[in-house]
Amino acid sequence: MRNEMSLRASQILQDVTLAEIVQIIIIVLGTLVGFTIAGVVGFGGGIVVLPILVSIVGMQEAVPILTISQLSSNFSRVWIHRQNLNWKVFKYFAVGSVPFAILGSFLLVTLDTPILVRALGAFMLGCVLFMKLPVGKKFNMKLPGFIPVGAMTGFTSASMGVPGPFPVIFYIAYGMGASAMVGTSSLGQGLIHIPKLIVYGMSDLLTVKVLVLGLGLAPIGFIAAFLGKLILQRLSPRAFRIIIDVLLVFWGLVFLIKG
Repeated sequence: MRNEMSLRASQILQDVTLAEIVQIIIIVLGTLVGFTIAGVVGFGGGIVVLPILVSIVGMQEAVPILTISQLSSNFSRVWIHRQNLNWKVFKYFAVGSVPFAILGSFLLVTLDTPILVRALGAFMLGCVLFMKLPVGKKFNMKLPGFIPVGAMTGFTSASMGVPGPFPVIFYIAYGMGASAMVGTSSLGQGLIHIPKLIVYGMSDLLTVKVLVLGLGLAPIGFIAAFLGKLILQRLSPRAFRIIIDVLLVFWGLVFLIKG
């Protein structure tokens, strides 16, 4: 039995080409970088990793692979920041996010994704500009407002593979600190992934290949969450806010221009 398993493993290793090894290294490094960024600011992991996966395995496999790996990354950050979670915000966010995550999952293969991505980019840039204006600086986010924020996040996450960084604007407007924002945001995003995976399973998108790759990347989520915490602890509130603004503007422009 052992000899047979050893022979099969040896055969698999022999079948792996140099190009495939390079692709695996690129995916692992990209996932570590992306999830570490998410560990610092609460978003950005999927935006970094998804294009890499799409270029290698295609959109329909990339989204469920990313969803599986993000689940471990999100709940690792939730555990790390569990002391500062805002459960009230999460409850309102969940009311909007879950049903729209289910809807977006069913529409994954039928939507005109480039148009949605450009619209999301324009929305992000508009939000950043609004928050810099005098009227925006006086804006105080109310709890019920997290229902539509959750709905938009759930829909974009399920239909495009990433929730988009825009929810962070509303967490900041609500007055959350860095740890509370990263933890609460990760909890909301983690919840979204559960109905997504159920729908993907019903739609036969969770193939053996998808499961192997997704679970194979999962441990990176744990490592990146702790790296993110170490970096976050060394950032001042002002530096944290500057990083948020820079990333939002950067990804907003990328979404708007490239789609």
